[in-house]
Amino acid sequence: MIGSGIFISPASALEHSGSVAMCILIWTICGIVSLFGALAYAELGTVVPRSGAEYAYFIDSYGPLHPFWGKLPAFINSWVLVIALRPAEVAVIMLTFSEYTCQPLLHYLRINDEINQMHIKKMVTLISIGLITYINICSVKLYVQIQNIFSFFKVLACLLVIGAGVYEVSVGNIQNLQKGFEGTKSDPKNIALAFYSGLWAYDGW
Repeated sequence: MIGSGIFISPASALEHSGSVAMCILIWTICGIVSLFGALAYAELGTVVPRSGAEYAYFIDSYGPLHPFWGKLPAFINSWVLVIALRPAEVAVIMLTFSEYTCQPLLHYLRINDEINQMHIKKMVTLISIGLITYINICSVKLYVQIQNIFSFFKVLACLLVIGAGVYEVSVGNIQNLQKGFEGTKSDPKNIALAFYSGLWAYDGW
């Protein structure tokens, strides 16, 4: 389960948790929660063998209770996903993609003005979203193939990061791990934001 936030949320999780040990603990808990969530979805998929995901699950759960109010949770959930959650998620992902893509190019072209950098990154973001949408409209099979290619490179990047981390530990670079819970932020707001960042990274299921 590799969510879209795997390359975005680690810095945020560490920032809000305040320490390496607390960050690792939160990531572990988020992994366990995501595992239970994935198992629950697997169970729901076998009990409700129809397309529609959450919509189908809500309809089967609450639909029989009332002709109108029973179907309302499924209706609200679908529109919240379409109008708010998915667009926001796509925007953050593509802005991050634009950040990583444009930064070396901007440095090479010596474009140091922050306003111009922001405009270029937003333009690349809009073009990328438009291109992906166009490919999806033209051919779903082609889109799936491209998605599989990107998924392969995402897994490869994760393996490289893990390998680099294992290598650093093996050669004795454990200064950050030795700090333990030093600097941990205990206020509920930061803990909640750290959990949010961790769960987003597991959002692949």
